[in-house]
Amino acid sequence: MHQKETSSLKPFFIFSILSALYTLSMFHRVSNAVIAPDLAQDLGLDAESLGIIGGAFFYSFALLQIPMGPMLDRIGPRFVITVSTLIGAVGAFLFALGETYPVALLGRILIGAGMAPVLMGSLKVFTLQFPPRQFATLMGTIISIGTLGNILATSPLAYLASKTGWRITFMIAGVITTLLSFLTLWILSVEKKEAEISRSSISARGEIGILKTFRLILGSLVFWQIGTVAFFRFGVSMALQGLWLGPYLMEIKGYSPIQSGHLLILLAIGMIIGGPVAGRLSDKIFRSRKGVALWGLILYCLSLFPLIGIFEIQKTFWFGLILFLIGFFSSFGMIIYSHAKELFPINISGTVMTLVNFFTMAGAAIFMPALGKIIESFPRVGSSYPEEAYHFSFLICFLSLGGSIIFYAFSKESPEFVVRRSGSPK
Repeated sequence: MHQKETSSLKPFFIFSILSALYTLSMFHRVSNAVIAPDLAQDLGLDAESLGIIGGAFFYSFALLQIPMGPMLDRIGPRFVITVSTLIGAVGAFLFALGETYPVALLGRILIGAGMAPVLMGSLKVFTLQFPPRQFATLMGTIISIGTLGNILATSPLAYLASKTGWRITFMIAGVITTLLSFLTLWILSVEKKEAEISRSSISARGEIGILKTFRLILGSLVFWQIGTVAFFRFGVSMALQGLWLGPYLMEIKGYSPIQSGHLLILLAIGMIIGGPVAGRLSDKIFRSRKGVALWGLILYCLSLFPLIGIFEIQKTFWFGLILFLIGFFSSFGMIIYSHAKELFPINISGTVMTLVNFFTMAGAAIFMPALGKIIESFPRVGSSYPEEAYHFSFLICFLSLGGSIIFYAFSKESPEFVVRRSGSPK
């Protein structure tokens, strides 16, 4: 009886542990925003160096997306997630203890490498150990839960860092990551047999060779249209939420770190709400992948416009509303993964989504330090940078995202949804 009860609870424990790891991954992505002033002071960083440290997580994260699919398929998510997250824990400890810029930079690189397989590995686990009819629900739920990591990296992080210091905070994060890594090793203990069955089934059906798969995907214009908008959608989002909105609110608008955290938390809340809304609109109401993604991205771009400095924003309410709308509409961009998947054969859908994810993470890796270089090009006013430096960098975000959306607007619609809307049999 006890064994049966434990077995029935195992899916819940698997999902909970993987969700906790993904929440940690999201926390690390944006955690530099509210500790940026302390980080700059303790390590003697200028804006460019601060941007590089902020983007370092995404350098390793993005590069590892390319081999991630084959690694998860051939080695299995249990081993890949366990080893990688232990590397991430080492990175958290190194970042917390680092007294110099190179050490802190290395710590952030290792954190990014450690978190790289968490979401894709979780999706692989769902494929192996859960019924197919639950896959979409599990994916949507884990992404929504993971966005709580963005919330933890705002007011809670600002409060904890003000009480214990940012170094102790990241030591705690390292301990939690280590614990979750070993829990993953334990909870996925029966994965091996199921993975072997899955691989045998795939082998029996036949596979498209790796080189042929890459040629098919990279030779398609629509992939580059989706990849480009993925690059700028997430690059702008992480550059703002993950780093530069924090200093802007504190140094230019005069908010305290905790007050800035309260405002940034609204951006995270917008993302949590926006994801399920976008999915519902795409699946049930408009029955369109591209249409929902495109209109959401247009509204996301327009939400950035008030930040470029044309309008004088003083009231906290308006800042809160703007940040909420940025988070809400940016999450509509997740629909591009479904758009990409349905444009290619199903047996290479994992590779397609992983390559889109490479563009997504590369956007964050490049945009965060790029904005730092732009801001650094302006002369300092006292100990901070002028308001014009931030407004110009936000204008770059607005224009580049807008250009990528125009490029994406000419992409072809998912054939599955074109057929469904026309009423023809599938």
